[in-house]
Amino acid sequence: MYQGIFIDAIEANKRFADLMSIKGPHGLRVTFQKPSELVTLAQEISATQPDLVALDYRLNDPRKKRPLGYKAGPLAQQLRDQALETVSQDFPIILVSHQDDIKAFFENVTAHNLFDRCFSKEELGNGGSQSLQILSLVKGYKHLIKNWNKPERWSIFFGLTDQERVRVGYQAIRELDKFKAPHQVARDILRYVIDRQGLLLDKDNVLAELGVAKEKRDVDALLEILKQEKLMYTGIFSEGWTRWWSHSLDDWEKNLCDEHLGNMTAKERVSCLNKKFGLKLSPAKSRWQGHTEAFFSFACDSCHQPTEEQYSVAAYDPLPLPYTFARAHYICWKCVETGEFKDNGLELDEGETFIVKKIQNGEIRK
Repeated sequence: MYQGIFIDAIEANKRFADLMSIKGPHGLRVTFQKPSELVTLAQEISATQPDLVALDYRLNDPRKKRPLGYKAGPLAQQLRDQALETVSQDFPIILVSHQDDIKAFFENVTAHNLFDRCFSKEELGNGGSQSLQILSLVKGYKHLIKNWNKPERWSIFFGLTDQERVRVGYQAIRELDKFKAPHQVARDILRYVIDRQGLLLDKDNVLAELGVAKEKRDVDALLEILKQEKLMYTGIFSEGWTRWWSHSLDDWEKNLCDEHLGNMTAKERVSCLNKKFGLKLSPAKSRWQGHTEAFFSFACDSCHQPTEEQYSVAAYDPLPLPYTFARAHYICWKCVETGEFKDNGLELDEGETFIVKKIQNGEIRK
């Protein structure tokens, strides 16, 4: 069983260690620990060689006369610096804190590279897939360390066959072999492969590409077919985040109907799928046009509904994408009209100002 540590200044938060734990021989046991002086604590953690470290954002108890003078960031930095010296002792570091503290953390851009993931205590308290994602991080790091010195390790990390290696082996992704520590590779895979559409697709984008309404019947049956067709991603971190290979889906589509799905409306795509597999899928309806005769390209990054490229605008990315295979974020015109993209933490790219103003002042209507 893997061993993790959760560091929090408040004794009552000990229960979150149990919420992160998973029983079983290949599970994860997380123990609770209160923080101490920064350098001493970092040395103690490294000496125990944990498989995971989870940190609360505020590592001080304000009720004490002499609270500690540091937050999670400086401790994570100490641990990351130590891991650069010994690859085999690298491990995932996650932030587990209240939602407001996580928001404060994200406002500090320089701290983003220190943590693999951020989980709110509110989410952990409600149950869900967070514990599986945390365990997936642990297993992913073990996979990175085990294969660290192998040639073309990037292809091993992604679980590629020789044939797939040729198809996926972009120059950009081979740059992963140049990193000096597992946490650097994990950071970019999580940020630009798992979280971004491009090399892989999430459920919303797979269904959008197929023109399928995700709330209707037979969606699970369709996803099972995609699994049987071996389109699912099975590489690093796949146990925590379900994804599909975009190139495999594209190849599969070419032999599915008389026409490539990208040239068909949602209604036509679903009709083909239903006929081919005996399903009763429903076509997705365009939020902007209000009908199913739409040519969907991807899912909106705000509402996550199928979206036409011609009826979407680019979202603002604070940092340029370092990999050509990572897709930019897009927002559908409906979310622009309603302003709901703001509630979902997105900003509009200034290059889209002209069309955005026309949508928001009613010059362009659905």
